[in-house]
Amino acid sequence: MNSKADLDRKNRLQRVPERRIINFNRLGISHGVALGRYEYHAVKLGLATHSHPNAVEICYLERGRQIYRAGGREYRLVGGDLFVTAPGELHDTGGQPEDCGILYWLLLQMPREGESFLMLTPSDGAVLADCLSHFPEHQFPGRPALKQIFNQLFEIYDGPSSPLKHISAANRLLYCILEILDCSNQHFQRRCSPEIQRIVEFIQSSAEEGFSLEELAEKADLSLSRFKARFKSEVGVGPHEFVLRTRIGAAKQALVHEKLSVTDIAMRFAFSSSQYFATAFKRFTHMTPVQFRATAGNFTFPLRDRGV
Repeated sequence: MNSKADLDRKNRLQRVPERRIINFNRLGISHGVALGRYEYHAVKLGLATHSHPNAVEICYLERGRQIYRAGGREYRLVGGDLFVTAPGELHDTGGQPEDCGILYWLLLQMPREGESFLMLTPSDGAVLADCLSHFPEHQFPGRPALKQIFNQLFEIYDGPSSPLKHISAANRLLYCILEILDCSNQHFQRRCSPEIQRIVEFIQSSAEEGFSLEELAEKADLSLSRFKARFKSEVGVGPHEFVLRTRIGAAKQALVHEKLSVTDIAMRFAFSSSQYFATAFKRFTHMTPVQFRATAGNFTFPLRDRGV
């Protein structure tokens, strides 16, 4: 005979859908804001390789384990971890299934030049979009409060209509994003020594400047070999790759928001030639700059998608 606890659990599972996706466009919040949640009690078909050309995807694994792959690396998430992919970045589950557990995901389409973003002014929205497009790491610890924030977003969506409903939703979304950015910054700063953190900030603020690894090592007051080893250990990628990723991230924004030619953008961000720029760009995005510019603003989803 089943116990009362077993019956309660069975009834709860029957009430709660395994998988749900909502689209905040229906509340008047633009930029393709989609929020999803799954609670799997058995493994499901894994994610095929896919990308979101002009959208950031943020996943919060509340409970369970999950493998993701992005940028040629495999990431093993455990309960409480966040995982982020940049616009245009190919990612999948590395041939593995979507595992048992509870996961929330958020898709945020980046604004075009001059557009408002989550009811912010265009200038403030551009700052926020730039932060979202340049997370220093794919994986980092989240906070338990995120579960409550995500659930509040579902509650607002499901609640009765009111003149303030879209304002409440935009406010909670903004709070959610700022909480995630703070989780990323706090984790990254704990990992980096002051010397390496100073170099990271210099690289991020100097995407248009040409500089060598020797110059970066000198700024850190380290030998070149020691600098390379320290940087890779603390940041997770080598300094050359980090510089490339930073410049390509800035170039993506220019491709979407400015009318400069691909060659002009390559020169602006200190690439030696447009051909080298295209090669490096394709290495990290699996698209040429021309293809990225043509597809920016569109979503592409796998067979088992996270779309709306």
